[in-house]
Amino acid sequence: MRTIKRLTLLALTIACSAQSVSPSFDDEHAQGVQQNPPGVRLTIETIRQSATYHFSDLILFKMKFTSDKANLYTADPAGASAAGASYDFVIQGPGMAAPIHSGLWHPFPFPCCSSERRYLSPKPLTGQFGVTLRYFFQYPPIIELKPGDYAVFVQTRSVMRGWPKSIRDPYHSVSDLVVTSANIMHITILPDVAGTDSAKP
Repeated sequence: MRTIKRLTLLALTIACSAQSVSPSFDDEHAQGVQQNPPGVRLTIETIRQSATYHFSDLILFKMKFTSDKANLYTADPAGASAAGASYDFVIQGPGMAAPIHSGLWHPFPFPCCSSERRYLSPKPLTGQFGVTLRYFFQYPPIIELKPGDYAVFVQTRSVMRGWPKSIRDPYHSVSDLVVTSANIMHITILPDVAGTDSAKP
């Protein structure tokens, strides 16, 4: 009986929280897309074909970059350089009056090891990046995450005009361009299950 009540309560919580995001979330996303470099497009999807995760799960996102014109912009989608790790996850969920940012697009404080920068073209250039909501959004100001539906889009400083000008830039520099994902993903987050390893991708 208790299990049934808990599942019913969880279902009601998710149903109540699966509401449209605030105007500020939609406005921020629309403004970001409008400011993307001409012809450059970023889309995101989850590697695992699922829209349901637990708080401590590692959610792997696939990033797809394209450009209408080939050899005009480059991107490092792999995550091993400062630019490649510059993804800023913007989310909104239950109880959040406004969207919050993971704030990941500062340069690495230490030398990084590799760069996968390539020229963009109409053919997608793909990379992946993982995020765990519980760990990325728990620092000051402390945010109490609740189960329910979360809307997510991504911004990055990975894309730059042409090729880096110095040997150091591919590893340590982020672009002055901000690229926002054209799409918004909706994922359902459930509470962690006690006694299980829920941090698997």
